[in-house]
Amino acid sequence: MDLRELTPTSLRRIPEKDVGPGDIRWLVQVDVESAALEERWGAPELTEDDFAEYCCFAFSPAKGEAFILLQQVHHAPVPGFALSVTEGLISTEAADRIVEALAIPGARVAHVNSEAAG
Repeated sequence: MDLRELTPTSLRRIPEKDVGPGDIRWLVQVDVESAALEERWGAPELTEDDFAEYCCFAFSPAKGEAFILLQQVHHAPVPGFALSVTEGLISTEAADRIVEALAIPGARVAHVNSEAAG
């Protein structure tokens, strides 16, 4: 996908269940408040695995691509949300464009997965 096409109008929310855990990899930690995400994008979905319950916002910016923002509901180990992406979005440039496309003032990439940075 051409990252220049990644804009708030190109994002569409998708059900979290449509993003399989085997299809995505953790890319960055995003500093953004859950209230700001809710105000801009609506209520989060709740999901859980064997370890925790999560608030999540899943999006598809293009056919075959998706990303998901996850935050533990109780006792999150770090502030903000983990951003995991499909293979076509694994780059620091994509992370920056995703955060920009979320259109939330003050949202920023806080920590980058070293595998993605290389």
